Amino acid sequence: MRLDAGILIIGSLLWDKDRQQWRDERLDCHQSELVSAPIRYGRRSGKRRGYTYTMVFSKSASAGRARVARCSHAITSADDLITEALRLWEAEELSENTGRIANAKWGCVALLYNPKRRIPEDILRAWAQRVERETGYGKVAQLADEGALISKDGMLQIDWPRCIAGEAPVDLDLLLVTANDPTLTGTPLSYPTVETVVNAWNGADPEHAEYFWKNTDYGITTFQDEEIRAQLRPRR
Repeated sequence: MRLDAGILIIGSLLWDKDRQQWRDERLDCHQSELVSAPIRYGRRSGKRRGYTYTMVFSKSASAGRARVARCSHAITSADDLITEALRLWEAEELSENTGRIANAKWGCVALLYNPKRRIPEDILRAWAQRVERETGYGKVAQLADEGALISKDGMLQIDWPRCIAGEAPVDLDLLLVTANDPTLTGTPLSYPTVETVVNAWNGADPEHAEYFWKNTDYGITTFQDEEIRAQLRPRR
């Protein structure tokens, strides 16, 4: 058995210099493809990003553009898949040997499998067993009418992505993805508005708005980008 896997990327995993070693060791970024995905700016970050906003998956969001980068190691067992998830989470937390695939405070690694491919049941079963052992796994909020983003067995509840060029389904068997917990506020709960997102960047050090500009440099965009660009101070 050999399965081809990739990482569905939104945001800085693709370009942050602090993740370069992970990209070099685990990905073939030369084969990355732009794909459709329901994404938006929705999570308020901490001090490292100046309390500005980063991207999240949102089932009610209009389709944006993410990137899929192929894993450079084939998946031949459940252990291989879990290793890729562990390395992905280390890249997210900028910490080695965490032994985790989740942080109850802000997100987790989830899995997508190609519905047109035959994925061995023991792989999916082992994944479900692994996420069951993870403290606080799957605590990624959505609005009431969106439904759960991540299932109990660790599956991201969105459609299998299609390539922007040609609209063909991504030609891989499995995708791993980091799902971040959005910052929902108000009554009823809602995602931050474009104004809120832009004001956070405009009020912070200009280096933090590079998150937005770098995403667009790499083709990662949301349905909000045109409005954001119109209100965001010029790139320095």
